[in-house]
Amino acid sequence: MKTFERDNLNNKQNYYKALILVEILAIIALFYFNINWFIILLAFPTLLLDIYSNKRCLNRQKNFIKSIEFQEGKIICTHVKNNQTLIPFDKLKFSIREEKFEKDKTEIEIKFKKALKSKLLGRLHINNWSNLFDLKEEFLKKSVTQIKYRPEGFWSKYGVLTADIVITGTAMAASTFADGNGGFNTSKSLDNVFMPISEIKDTFKTEKEKPEANNSNRCTSPKKL
Repeated sequence: MKTFERDNLNNKQNYYKALILVEILAIIALFYFNINWFIILLAFPTLLLDIYSNKRCLNRQKNFIKSIEFQEGKIICTHVKNNQTLIPFDKLKFSIREEKFEKDKTEIEIKFKKALKSKLLGRLHINNWSNLFDLKEEFLKKSVTQIKYRPEGFWSKYGVLTADIVITGTAMAASTFADGNGGFNTSKSLDNVFMPISEIKDTFKTEKEKPEANNSNRCTSPKKL
């Protein structure tokens, strides 16, 4: 029997509470101020999704794991509220964020298998668990399944770049639609806010037209008789 204990009870409750509060204020501002309807259509569901994600993170911070005990064929996770979760090794999964030059960001996430997917039980950060690498070795020694690490939170998982491409593409389509229906001001405002893709498109178009312009302006010298 082997037990690993958390070094301290520090947590990120205040961090996630502040994020949720800022996002709620942002939603209120969307409807309070005179903001373009299409921007509201894009921002409102995104903020709601992020609030939901941060609420789940906050709930885990309220009842984080404070010790892990290895027993025959299973582990027992004791939470800060003193409730316990028992997981057999064959139902247990773990992943680790382990970067060569970023040891201070090392983190282990613990999951247990369910019928359709795995459920995240908790995240153990090296700031709270100095014995994190020993815990990893113990998992490997017990042949616990190691999976790919996924960071916490909606934007961390799915990427700001992906969201930017989707939002920009949608805004460009709306801009074209508004322009085609005579909404010049709406079209122009959307182009000004979401420019990255349209700028790239215009750049390629300009570069393509340059050789054609050079060919048309090129004159041949008269031949000597």
